[in-house]
Amino acid sequence: SLLLDNNSDTHGANTSALEFTFICFPEVHSWDISGLLLFFLLAALTSNVMLLAVIVIEPRLHHPMYYLLAMLSMVDICLSSVVTPKILVMLWTGSMTVTASACFTQMFFTVMFSASESSIFMVMAFDRYVAICDPLRYPSVMTKQFVAKALVFMVVRNTAVALPLTLLAVNLDYCSSREILHCFCESMTVEKLSCSDITPSSLYGLVAFIVVGGSDGLLIIISYLAILRTVAATRSGSVACKAFRTCVSHLIVICMFYITVATTIVSNRVVKEIPRPAHVVLSLLHHLLAPALNPMVYGVLTKEIRQRVLGKMNIHP
Repeated sequence: SLLLDNNSDTHGANTSALEFTFICFPEVHSWDISGLLLFFLLAALTSNVMLLAVIVIEPRLHHPMYYLLAMLSMVDICLSSVVTPKILVMLWTGSMTVTASACFTQMFFTVMFSASESSIFMVMAFDRYVAICDPLRYPSVMTKQFVAKALVFMVVRNTAVALPLTLLAVNLDYCSSREILHCFCESMTVEKLSCSDITPSSLYGLVAFIVVGGSDGLLIIISYLAILRTVAATRSGSVACKAFRTCVSHLIVICMFYITVATTIVSNRVVKEIPRPAHVVLSLLHHLLAPALNPMVYGVLTKEIRQRVLGKMNIHP
């Protein structure tokens, strides 16, 4: 793995030879939880693939707003599949071990795709802000070039966030227990197995979430408040009701995304009273709930996409 430490041959050899064992849901029958996970995974993958296909196939949807929707669908596909298939295989086969390189790679992409989801939510909120609050400037602001620059920014920023966190975990000494009290390689849960000082990596993870997630969340809230203020000023009851319904549905999904990730991060670093099964479930919901709901909230509720989907199915609303 490229994430393994190359500065110390001995440490690198020991790390690459490591194997971790997951302690996922020992108190629950594997088939009970696997059925629920499989349902959410199939719902997320099917709905996002369908939404992505409609955007790609339909030329009338080749505009910045729908490019952002396509980016969200791709990230949702990656986020929902980065850990869940491995968990299902473990539950079905009983093989609960994972190599260190696979574990740290999974850790990197988990953080990367979670940060990417947050970034896209923020850019999409800005897109709606410009479209509603300053519609005359929308064609000049929300261009294909802007979407391309936003994509580059998200990749660079989120890689810069995820890579140091993973490298800090890689460079720890794992000399005691190798049992991960989780269903996947969550950074703090893995770091707790180390006999080294984990204060730097713990602080980095908390600060990274506050800076990245906090700034994205703040910009999202500001954008939607400005949208609601602009709509309320139109004094049109039907327009205000439609905009309010749309904004609320968006904010509910966004809040679920941030609440699940915030709870898992804070519970690992600050609060100790949250039961382990609840912590694991919240982590899994973070990877599955938003990806399963996003196509419905951002796709089906969008008039143009709904018309295209129903038209393909020969259904006329």
